Amino acid sequence: MAKFRTKARAVDMLGRQQIADASTAISELFKNAHDAYADRVEVDFFRSDYLLVIRDDGTGMTSDEFESNWLVLGTDNKVAVTPNMVSYRPADKPERAVMGEKGIGRLAIAFLGSQVLVLTRSQKPRERDMLTMCYVHWGLFEQPSLNLEDIEIPIRRITGGRVASDTDVRELLRENAKNIEELQRRFPQCNLRPILDDLSDFQVDPTDFEESVRGLSLSNRQSGTHFYVAPANETILADIQAEKDTDTKEFSKCLLGFSNGTFAVDSPPSIRTAFRFWSTDSTYEDLIGPGEFFTREDLSLSDQFVSGDIDEYGQFRGTVRVYDKEYKNHVITWKDGGGKPTECGPFRVEFGYLQGNQRESMADPDDWARLDRKLKHIGGLYVYRNGIRILPYGNSDVDWLDIELRRNKGMTYYFFSYRRIYGAVCMTRTRNSNLREKAGREGFQKDKAYRHLKSVLENLFLQLAADFFRKEASLGDYFQERKGEVEKMQLARRKREKQTTTKRANLTEALNVFFLKTRQQVPESEVAALNSHVQARMQLASKMSDPEDASRELLDAELEANRKLSDLRATYSVIRPRGVGLTKQLMRDWEAYQREYSRLETELFAPLGENIGRTLGSMAEQAKIYIDQRRRLQELIHRVADEQNKIMRTEASALQQTTGQTRRAAINTARSALRELRNAIEAVNDDLAHRDIGDLLPHQIEEIRSTYEQRINVVATKNTETLAGVRELLVEIAESLEQNIEVNQLDIVEAMETELQSFREQSETDEELVQLGLAVAVINHEFVAAIKMIRSQLRELRSWAQANNDLLPIYQEIRTNFDHLDAHLNLFTPLQRRLYRQRIDIQGKEIAHYVRSLFSVRFDRHRIELNATPAFLDSNVHSYPSTIYPVFVNLIDNFVFWLKDQPGPRLITLNCTGSVYHIENNGPAVPKRDWSAIFERGFSRKPGGRGLGLFISRKVLQKEGMNLDLDTQSDPENGVRFNVSWGDDND
Repeated sequence: MAKFRTKARAVDMLGRQQIADASTAISELFKNAHDAYADRVEVDFFRSDYLLVIRDDGTGMTSDEFESNWLVLGTDNKVAVTPNMVSYRPADKPERAVMGEKGIGRLAIAFLGSQVLVLTRSQKPRERDMLTMCYVHWGLFEQPSLNLEDIEIPIRRITGGRVASDTDVRELLRENAKNIEELQRRFPQCNLRPILDDLSDFQVDPTDFEESVRGLSLSNRQSGTHFYVAPANETILADIQAEKDTDTKEFSKCLLGFSNGTFAVDSPPSIRTAFRFWSTDSTYEDLIGPGEFFTREDLSLSDQFVSGDIDEYGQFRGTVRVYDKEYKNHVITWKDGGGKPTECGPFRVEFGYLQGNQRESMADPDDWARLDRKLKHIGGLYVYRNGIRILPYGNSDVDWLDIELRRNKGMTYYFFSYRRIYGAVCMTRTRNSNLREKAGREGFQKDKAYRHLKSVLENLFLQLAADFFRKEASLGDYFQERKGEVEKMQLARRKREKQTTTKRANLTEALNVFFLKTRQQVPESEVAALNSHVQARMQLASKMSDPEDASRELLDAELEANRKLSDLRATYSVIRPRGVGLTKQLMRDWEAYQREYSRLETELFAPLGENIGRTLGSMAEQAKIYIDQRRRLQELIHRVADEQNKIMRTEASALQQTTGQTRRAAINTARSALRELRNAIEAVNDDLAHRDIGDLLPHQIEEIRSTYEQRINVVATKNTETLAGVRELLVEIAESLEQNIEVNQLDIVEAMETELQSFREQSETDEELVQLGLAVAVINHEFVAAIKMIRSQLRELRSWAQANNDLLPIYQEIRTNFDHLDAHLNLFTPLQRRLYRQRIDIQGKEIAHYVRSLFSVRFDRHRIELNATPAFLDSNVHSYPSTIYPVFVNLIDNFVFWLKDQPGPRLITLNCTGSVYHIENNGPAVPKRDWSAIFERGFSRKPGGRGLGLFISRKVLQKEGMNLDLDTQSDPENGVRFNVSWGDDND
């Protein structure tokens, strides 16, 4: 009898040739990890050597399971044909629906690279000692002459609960080489030499990888399945690079949102995923990390929101939120069903919708911009079955409900745009069993069940538009009204923002020019020049032979000097715009300006004015010239009066002009409103005149009356509200003027806007700190085991060091450096995690030695000299090293940055007087306007600086009863000095 035989190429056709791209292949392996009850599945791709590693912490496989399941096509281990065939499930995990039932999903790995090393360890208690390892070269399955039974795959079993070493891998590869050489002998028509060459180049050491990268591990009897692909398919790097170059999600879009934790659920995802792209061997970026996909917070920001159940008859019942108004228990029926159950079965649907124009959205501009960017990349309606995504639904280029096609026919009629939707259809395998996926991972088979699903959802979107979003919609009044209000508010906000942004920018520029001139001592130079000019002119006047001419010339010189002094004051006078809230930084600069201008007035301008008068009197007395004081006073008063009168007339003229424009605008607004109402009334009368109502029933006449009345009322209400708003605004202005109210509307707006700016800045700072906190948490998690081990080893080393004088300095150096590292890792963790639980005596020479060792390379590169005075070297402070050392590190790190571009000698000095450390440099001084700001969280003049170093340093010291201050009494010409001070209890 004849039998079917299977060529080896069948594996290639069922695997690699069925996969569209690398991200789809990885998604298939994610599904396998899910089926193995993994909590995490992670991918690491290294650009340097094209190493791709996929790891999960699932149940893994025993050696027998690997042979009978993983190496067998179309296995039924995931399909419970009989009760005895149910796959293994951990006792602490709820049952998961199986995603991969065909038994061919694992073949997708062939697309990712021609060579793979597979490591797996079972979670079963009696199997945890055994690790199964296998190497596969998929090129064998591309040979047309080979049958499946011709290919043997060697398997190695490693005991002891450890992971495979480089030696283990080498031995496995030698065994594979022997098998392939034997195949070449048996099938000379095959060219297997390239495969043997690949095998000799394959270099993977799982032990070294786990020690270097950390994360999921098979060491210490931990379970899971790991794949090492080397080298990976070159298209992976090309796709990632193209995604970065084009700012799209073309590669990662199929991996994002793999497990549902956002739509119609209250629990976190059943499995967490990661794809770390290592651009270098030390830095990576998680392409599908937290925040890359939609969150519950994103849903709450939507302008429109729909959430409900669709029953077995295709009827929707749920909540519809239009802006901020909810319609509960809204029902939409599916008329095409004819009262019969659908083939697709019941399911849940939930989605948000963001208005395409920001001015029509209630979302904050920053939130709208962030969501808009997400929607452009990954917007769409996803499909989840038992919490796992079904591809390709959700991809922004897969409009499977033809939403955009209909919208192009009439956007106001169909309303919805596919890329503005972010939501999901949530199904289960039991309730929606008739929906079957295609073998090629291209969605559902387009059978009757799929057609019903598509029809029900299309009907949902059509009826939502008909019920809520069309102009004639039965529940559409609120949407149209609220949309108009939001658009009006957003336009007003944008106009206001544009005006205030321009005014703030102008104020910032003016203040920067002011501070630049004061730093360069330009006012002092100009005052000195003016004083010299006045002295010279009055000196010449006093030598004139005619006393009357001399008197007139002296008075003219005084008038000119006062006029130029007034111009000089005006040059350095900055006007703060009214009704504009200032940012925290701008407020600091404004307050610094007021202090500096007060100094200029006190030290320069006022003394110059007094000196002008004294000079006039002195010159006149020496030359015995009579000065008519009455005439002098009159001319001085006349000059001031003319100047102020000119300013007031200009402002009064502008006010009158503005008043006239306002009056004309108000009258035109009123006339326009009345004209619009009159036109509406005339249109109603004209319509009534041409309508035959003789044969109409009473209720029909009532409907016509109601329609006419509504048409008039809509126009009247809109214009009445507009006129009332204008009137109230003018009344407020009039009342403020009549009652001479000191706090007017502009002052109120300015105060509110200043507070708003403060909240925005605080929010941005808090967001940065949250991100920083997450980064610190990751670092702490990765390093905690290593830190504990080093601590333990340091304690053991201490006894050796105490008994060996040669070893003691080395031990102390290691302990000090570890303390510094530990302090950095634990700045945001409780104090009990620090190495030192008790204060110790810290000598100045130890601090100086530590700083020199840490910064020696940078000191040499930037030619910076560190000088520690004898007083500092002999000093002593009783504190925690993890408190003191980071403060010195932060200060000197800042010093190096500001010194490195300074011309001439670059010097950092450490000094001590009493209970105060002085840390100083001869670099650029801290501007006066920044004296208090440098210790505020988030303030930094360093490009890219976070503004946390000095803030944290001061907080840490204050917690220990110490303090950190900027020495403002030191000579600013000699650089910057910081003081670290402590009380007697720290001695």
